[in-house]
Amino acid sequence: MNLFLRLLNRVFWIICFFLPVKRTKVVFQSYYGRGYGDNPKYIADALIKSGEKLDLVWVVSGNEDYVFPKEIRTVKFRSLRYIYEMSTAKVWVDNSRKEYCLKKKNQFYMQTWHGGLGMKKVENMVPQKLSNEYLRMATRDAAQCDVMISSCDTLTKDYRNYFWYPQGEIIQKGLPRNDRLLSFTNEDVARIKKNLDIKDDVKLLLYAPTFRENRDLSVYDMDYKACKAALEEKFGGEWKILLRLHPNVFKLSDNIEYDQNVLINASYYPDMQELYMIADMLITDYSSVIFDFLLIEKPSLLYASDVSKYRDERDFYFDFKELPFALCENNSQLSEAILSFDEEEYKKSINAFKKLHGFCDSSNASDYAAEWILNKIKGE
Repeated sequence: MNLFLRLLNRVFWIICFFLPVKRTKVVFQSYYGRGYGDNPKYIADALIKSGEKLDLVWVVSGNEDYVFPKEIRTVKFRSLRYIYEMSTAKVWVDNSRKEYCLKKKNQFYMQTWHGGLGMKKVENMVPQKLSNEYLRMATRDAAQCDVMISSCDTLTKDYRNYFWYPQGEIIQKGLPRNDRLLSFTNEDVARIKKNLDIKDDVKLLLYAPTFRENRDLSVYDMDYKACKAALEEKFGGEWKILLRLHPNVFKLSDNIEYDQNVLINASYYPDMQELYMIADMLITDYSSVIFDFLLIEKPSLLYASDVSKYRDERDFYFDFKELPFALCENNSQLSEAILSFDEEEYKKSINAFKKLHGFCDSSNASDYAAEWILNKIKGE
């Protein structure tokens, strides 16, 4: 955003600060306008299900077409209308740090965060690796926050210690986006596969690596054909690979060549949880997606060829030896890990990991979040 637009927005925030708050309005935002997905989607669904008469507004980038429930209207991110909607809403719901906002005393802000328990160090774990601009945004955002959503004891402690949020309210009932992972049906799987034009009998590997600060695509050097061959030898059937790049770099997926018999671009699909539902296996590198997927108890592996470099640049939250997922640093190791995968031992390991970190995901985290919002709206 150029300087003129930034100044214009700041002035309009000040003007709108004096507008009255509309008690039933809730504004949702996910990844700065990435469409209907992540935790905010499932909280919005729960509010719709409640039957309460609410004005639900979703922030969009305006660059893509998204499908929303009829109960939700949209507003373009960073527009003057966006500032008006934010300024007059009773509750904000977001999964990322907010840019400059003026929050009133009678407004409430729910920060659901997008990562859950993470593989890599984030926020005030690595302040020296964050820009001054981000640090200002993050600390301001944390100061405005009224409640955060947590899925386990370890994440709650991290919010207290590393998210500039030492005393605020935390709802530790699981992540709303993961409710469906504990209750989805075969009909859901068939519907999602149909949306992606994938045959019912095709098995799917979801490859979902995180981003690199330099937006380097060369680190995504998986040998897709060799991986497909190993999967078919180990598990049988026809396999294809869904590539899902991180929201920070998802448009770079357009620069990758796709053999549709092997690789499918799922980077634009708005709801990651639906990709989990149809996946028979997950491979990532340092992304927190693996801690969501372990709830399904399907096979997961780590593949990364730049471990040492990434450790120097960002560093890791966990020692890989602490994790229940095998780490592969080249394609030969990856094929071997697939062929030797022991499902029984894997399930024992992930259940021990969940117990150690106090995971509490259930199928009703969305309801707890929606109840909190409705209480604020009703003034309770």
